[in-house]
Amino acid sequence: MQKEYKYFPVVISAPSGGGKSTVKDFLIKRDSRFKFSVTCTTRPPRPKEREGLDYYFVSEKKFRELIKKGELIEWASVHGHLYGTPKKSVLSILKKGYIPIMTIDVNGAKSVKRIFNNAVSIFMLPPYPSVMIERLKKRGESVENLSVRLNTAKKEMSKSSFFDYLVVNDDIDKAVSSVISIVDAETMRVKRKISFIRDFSSKLSGIKMKEAK
Repeated sequence: MQKEYKYFPVVISAPSGGGKSTVKDFLIKRDSRFKFSVTCTTRPPRPKEREGLDYYFVSEKKFRELIKKGELIEWASVHGHLYGTPKKSVLSILKKGYIPIMTIDVNGAKSVKRIFNNAVSIFMLPPYPSVMIERLKKRGESVENLSVRLNTAKKEMSKSSFFDYLVVNDDIDKAVSSVISIVDAETMRVKRKISFIRDFSSKLSGIKMKEAK
């Protein structure tokens, strides 16, 4: 039986250029309930990326060791590099009473759902494919890498129906607000309030009519 925590993991997946990392950054700044569950990767850091804050940058050997020890919730090879979500990172955030937010690929989102069946999954897209391509170009992607990412995006689109929600990232503030609204609604689901309902019911059943007068 899965342990009950105050909150639940939130997974945001998107094709490259969908803006999931930007939305994650703004989300954490705006709402203190969210904490980023740091992913480990074998790819080299991009400019301004920080070890332990944006990613855990590890060697392929170290990454394979984590897989062997069962310390990753999910892992995948994406564009020639390995990415994975450490289980301890997610559990640590949940135990502290916060919402772990993960920005991972489509297959990774499915793996998270298998382990944390109460997780909320969000698929994010730009308003038009042309916007996605422009974002990738601004990021400095080579023509070869751009082609690889576009082909991957086409495959990811076919799996979008797996997700619980879709957020169109046309305006960053609106996209962040949409994610917050989704989480606010999810916290009110009856299935997430079972402990409260049981406690209320228990107290109610113990009240005698003379105490209610």
